[in-house]
Amino acid sequence: MTIDWMKHTAGTHSTSRSISLLQLGGMLWCVGFVLMTLFWLNSEYARQQTLFRQRAEGFFQSVSQRMEQNESVMLSLELLMRTQSQLGLPDVQRFTQQLMQRYPHMYSIQFFEEVPRDHVASFTQKMRQRGFPDFQLKEPAPVSQGGWRAVRPRGNYHPIVMVEPQLDGSPNTLGMDINAAGQHTETLRAAEQFGHMESTAPFALPEGGRAYLLVKSVQQHGGTENTPRKAFVGILVRNDRLLGELPLTNNSAHDVSMAFYPRVDRPFDNIFFRSPMHPIPAWESTWLPRFHFEQPIPSSAQPFLIRVDYQLRAADLNLQPLLYLAISLGMAVGFSMGVLGQRRRSRQQGAEANESLLREREMAAMTLQHIHDGVIRIDSQGRIDYLNPMAASLLQVSPGTVIGESVFSVFRLHFEMSQHMQENPVNESLKFRRSVELPENTALLRKDGQNLLIEGNISPLPSRQHLHAGALITFRNLGPTHNKVLARLSASQKRLREHEEKLAHVARLNTMGEMASGIAHELNQPLSAIVSYNQACLRMLDDDHPDLELVEQAMRSTAQQATRAGDILQRLRAFVSKQPVRWEPISLNQIVHNTLMLADHALRENGIETLITLQDNLPPVLGDAIQIEQVTLNLLTNAMDALKHKPQPRQIRLETSCTDELACLRVVDNGPGIPEAMVHKLFTPFSTTKPHGMGLGLTICQSIIESHQGHISGRSLPDGGSSFRITLPLQHAQPSAASLCEKDTSPHEPNPQL
Repeated sequence: MTIDWMKHTAGTHSTSRSISLLQLGGMLWCVGFVLMTLFWLNSEYARQQTLFRQRAEGFFQSVSQRMEQNESVMLSLELLMRTQSQLGLPDVQRFTQQLMQRYPHMYSIQFFEEVPRDHVASFTQKMRQRGFPDFQLKEPAPVSQGGWRAVRPRGNYHPIVMVEPQLDGSPNTLGMDINAAGQHTETLRAAEQFGHMESTAPFALPEGGRAYLLVKSVQQHGGTENTPRKAFVGILVRNDRLLGELPLTNNSAHDVSMAFYPRVDRPFDNIFFRSPMHPIPAWESTWLPRFHFEQPIPSSAQPFLIRVDYQLRAADLNLQPLLYLAISLGMAVGFSMGVLGQRRRSRQQGAEANESLLREREMAAMTLQHIHDGVIRIDSQGRIDYLNPMAASLLQVSPGTVIGESVFSVFRLHFEMSQHMQENPVNESLKFRRSVELPENTALLRKDGQNLLIEGNISPLPSRQHLHAGALITFRNLGPTHNKVLARLSASQKRLREHEEKLAHVARLNTMGEMASGIAHELNQPLSAIVSYNQACLRMLDDDHPDLELVEQAMRSTAQQATRAGDILQRLRAFVSKQPVRWEPISLNQIVHNTLMLADHALRENGIETLITLQDNLPPVLGDAIQIEQVTLNLLTNAMDALKHKPQPRQIRLETSCTDELACLRVVDNGPGIPEAMVHKLFTPFSTTKPHGMGLGLTICQSIIESHQGHISGRSLPDGGSSFRITLPLQHAQPSAASLCEKDTSPHEPNPQL
């Protein structure tokens, strides 16, 4: 009970350690995963910020390039106006059309002049003479009225004199004062004063959208008085044309804006373009970073500031590296925990082994203390190291007084009725380092002068270095019953031999009758019970409320019957295994006669003729007559089975012969012979051609013959039939293995019937 409790305690400790290892591995993995997640987030944020920066800078470069193109076009127009003093309207239109085709992001190119109030009539007359009969100075009417109206009185006007390309309604824009509301006064004054390109603040267009005007002052000479005229060239830039085709402006994931920031504060709306970001979940804006890009356009003529904002989203994060890191961390932690667990198990196994060794030593000591045999351990010099209580009692000594004494002074032997000089068995074992049995009738000389009849042996004890470490003497008291046993033994040996012969004869005869029917009957009973129990279980399980307790009992009974069937097969295996035989001289000729007598009824019933050819004065062989008869009867039964379905004549020949070393017995029939597929499997267990055979007969025969140091073989005859040959060594011969296994090649004498 103590040992079971210790096993239970050890199992509990092992389980708790395993759970601790799992918890430690889980904690390590969690800590490592948190650290790796922080590292991954940092690297992923940096990667996403780099990608955002690349997109924003690409957008900024595209806008900057288009604005540089605006300024290049403006310089081309200024150069055209300066070099061509008398430039015709068609020439200017063709040139501007070519520019618009090349730079489609520009909405229109406009030409307008500064007209003083007192020159309005002459200017209007001049423009009508150029082919615009309805030309007049006008300005946009209020939103409530819509359309156009005549300009109101003021000092200077800036009417449009030409527009390219010719858009729908462009003739109506001729004469429109671009500075009717005065919002561009400072821009036009700066362009005229400094001669630089200037941009107006963004403004709303009547047809929708927002735009700004890039203007440049040019001096023209014309008119009748050849006086210089203040003229301006303007490029109208709409936000949808300038930014509409760029990727970020059509992406709802980015917040893109472009604002005008002049050199002085002005009271207008400076937003030129705005593309707001699509709404996102609140948790993403709380936990994920927002990237910002802001940079001004490097142009003094077009002072715009570009801002791009992007809110990082969960879908942008690449989780694959984190997954790989988590798997790698799990594998590393698992490997580490496996190594740690293996070390723990090794320590635990070592402790258990030490504990088991201690228990074994305790059990060995207890065994030596309580056995009824005397045990003495001596060293290589014959000094006593140990003796158990029984040895001290038989020697009539105290264990403490003889330790270290010579064994020859304590363990004194006398050999009764010995005809030769006997060497002391203890000396013999120590000298030759071998186990020595005490001779028969060995007596122990005790202190009281009595002789104690004992038996036992002396065995050498090797050390760990395979050196001679002494010997172990074990002996027991045969007591006064020894003589009675000897007297009874001699009387009972005779009766035992008679009983053994009868039992062997009955056992072999019973085997012949039960090998087929008895085993099948014994196996049929548990198999039938198993079928019955299973059918009962199926019927009970089909019920609406099955009695599970009853089902369990039936299944337990099924298991018991299956165990019973296994026990039957185990007994069969033990029966056919090789067992040592009792040797006595036997005659194979007599074996043939005894076998024919047993099978006479079966031979006559099947109409089989037996032909007997026995060698005269056949020398005897050593063996068990009952077992050899069983083998012969088995071969004869197989021959009868082969002839059952053969038409007459049906014949079996039994013949004996001998050589200098062997006696031979052959059983030959004129049946169909051995099938070719079975020639190499004759003695393989469970190989048979009989419909109801088990395939064990020839296997049992081979086991019996080999236990007699003989050989059995079988073959098919060329003219039909089969021949089985048994060879056994003669009584006083020692045949070689080659002669025993020599192939049966001797020809049979021709027989007209066989």
